[in-house]
Amino acid sequence: MSTNTEQSNWLTVEEALDYLKISKTTLYACMKDGRLPFYYVKGTKQRRLARTDLDGLLVLGAAADSDVGDEPDSSA
Repeated sequence: MSTNTEQSNWLTVEEALDYLKISKTTLYACMKDGRLPFYYVKGTKQRRLARTDLDGLLVLGAAADSDVGDEPDSSA
């Protein structure tokens, strides 16, 4: 029997979208250009993504980047 930890190491596309909070277009672009490795379930077109690979897409931001971003401006 698998534990929850083992089960959470592999995510479906939908789970990966929810985990990273990104669009499907962005996720597929990362897979297409090689930034994000993916695996097929043998004999299907179902993709699985390793949580560690998803974490690898994230990079630490710098203080200089804080004025440019994708977050809505809350001062208005």
